Amino acid sequence: MPASALSGVQIENGVSLTLKDGIRLVADVYRPTDLGSGPWPVLLMRQPYGRDIASTVVYAPPGWFARKGFMVVVQDVRGRGDSDGDFYVFRNETADGYESVLWAAGLPGSNGRVGMYGFSYQGSTQLLAALGRPQPLRALAPHMTAFDLYSGWFYRNGILQLSTTLGWGSQMLREDSRRRGAASEAALDENWNNSGRLTTTMPLRTIAPLTNADLPGYVADWLNHAVYDEYWREFDLLQRIEDFALPMFHLSGWYDFYLRGSVDGYRAMEARHPNQFLLAAPWGHIPWGSQLGGADFGPAGVSSVDEQMAAWFHHWLDHEVPVGPPPLSGCRYFVLGENQWRDAESWPPPGAVSRHWYLASQGRANSRTGDGRLDPASPGGPDDLFNYDPEVAVQAPGGNQGGHAGFGAFDLSAQQQGLNLLVFTSAPLIEPMLVAGHPRCVLHVTSSAPETDFVVRLSRVLPNGQAVFICLGAVRARAKEAVELDVPLDPTAVRFSAGDRLRIDIASSAFPLLVRNPNTGADPASVAKPGEFKRALQIVHHNEARPSRLVLPVLPV
Repeated sequence: MPASALSGVQIENGVSLTLKDGIRLVADVYRPTDLGSGPWPVLLMRQPYGRDIASTVVYAPPGWFARKGFMVVVQDVRGRGDSDGDFYVFRNETADGYESVLWAAGLPGSNGRVGMYGFSYQGSTQLLAALGRPQPLRALAPHMTAFDLYSGWFYRNGILQLSTTLGWGSQMLREDSRRRGAASEAALDENWNNSGRLTTTMPLRTIAPLTNADLPGYVADWLNHAVYDEYWREFDLLQRIEDFALPMFHLSGWYDFYLRGSVDGYRAMEARHPNQFLLAAPWGHIPWGSQLGGADFGPAGVSSVDEQMAAWFHHWLDHEVPVGPPPLSGCRYFVLGENQWRDAESWPPPGAVSRHWYLASQGRANSRTGDGRLDPASPGGPDDLFNYDPEVAVQAPGGNQGGHAGFGAFDLSAQQQGLNLLVFTSAPLIEPMLVAGHPRCVLHVTSSAPETDFVVRLSRVLPNGQAVFICLGAVRARAKEAVELDVPLDPTAVRFSAGDRLRIDIASSAFPLLVRNPNTGADPASVAKPGEFKRALQIVHHNEARPSRLVLPVLPV
């Protein structure tokens, strides 16, 4: 592209950095031309999808940031795009990121100070580069990513996040196959338009084409390391929080698959380092906007992240010593049901009081037409039970969309007609209630299976009967004898209006969001055929001795 093709911006394409090991990394550089002669603070994005994309699925194009007074550098990571080398997810991003920051700081027009931005994998490249502590790196904006890849990206309390892991792995390997001229390229190309079929392929551990021998082995590694071990410890940055003494603009989405990974990172950083900011938005992974899953979040749901990020980076990068207080601090969180932003000193917002809603019934809580109720006073009634058949799994909150999990503010009322889950609903609220923080559900359970899963979903039931999905939690359990499970639900902020009702449903699956537990004690990735699945009888106890309950963090309205 000619350097003059974009008004107000000079574009230099194909600028290369040769690393110490001889690998050449390629970048595009955007410099402002109508805002004086510089020098300019640098925004660096390192990403694996082709630098021309530059995460414009959620951010303004690099030229927009250049017009705001930055020199923007978008680089293909090792083994991707036009850069040399072999790609293995996350593994080379610390050393390569360190050298890239030093290089970007020394480019003509740079003021010597670098910030990094990007979401998802581009968030991880920031964190991993920061481990090396390159001196020019002054601030980060890691959005919708995870500091601990095991617990925040690939596995939820030891349960494989199935559809995202297989879908993303297929996407990444497709590029690897093309670069290698691998025989698997044709199969991956065919898979591109129907990658969801993989969620029903068995066994997962050797799933073709993702684990084929002519491809890099990272997908096989994810599946073969179902338990946190040394493999995952390499990528667990929560254990290295002391190495990240940098200001960070964190961003999470209430309906992002990696929500807990984002929030856990912010909380760990905020506890140890100053100048941390969290924007907790109502969005999914893509796109960032006012509509999702049938819900409309109103004008406040429209993204203003570009403007916020520009102000954030100018504060930290314009001067050697920043002038005045940072433009963003603490936490700004979006309240579902209110469709407005609120500000707090941190997340979760201080001052919340735990309110308990006890499970009660007359023994027939199956489906929303049953007699399950949430009682603020006490538990009661006989036990409830349901049958978990992995071949007839309860679906993800937004359903099974061609093998991909729907996730968003979907209406669960149709799913809650099923008898293979338990449903507990409160009476209509007399007064509005603001929930903000980390809900949890304490369940007393017994199972006929040697090992099984329990999934809890929280929804807001509107006066018209819609049950709007809010958040979920899942745990793996050994419960041949009655045990107490503490099920952490994803963080959220939601206002329940007077007349709304609280509802939870309890099942043992959320397919294909989560892998199906076979109820045998075997690793789900090793199940070779549906005949290896076993049904399980699941019992939920809710009496004075075993008070199963929903625990909500409630703030004054």
